[in-house]
Amino acid sequence: MFFLCRRFDLTPRDTWNVSLDKHLEWMKVQHEEGRVLLSGPAPGKKCSFYLIKTNSEAEAQSIAREDPYTAAGLCDFELYPWNIHQILGVGSFVAQR
Repeated sequence: MFFLCRRFDLTPRDTWNVSLDKHLEWMKVQHEEGRVLLSGPAPGKKCSFYLIKTNSEAEAQSIAREDPYTAAGLCDFELYPWNIHQILGVGSFVAQR
């Protein structure tokens, strides 16, 4: 299963007490372990997105809560089910005659 996680700021970034390095270190581990496939900031927005690969929505929520920014209460997140096969155009289809 895949979930799109939209993480958004709760407090101004200039007040954050968690370093970008700590967040990037956490994200690198997620990528290496195959739990987060894509990630990045949304240009001009106070949010970022990442694609989580899990066995359940509960597991995706757990991963998103581990983000150092979220764990510190600086951000929150929303999860959206994500059907990667449909998006890539390789989902199931019915042949027409």
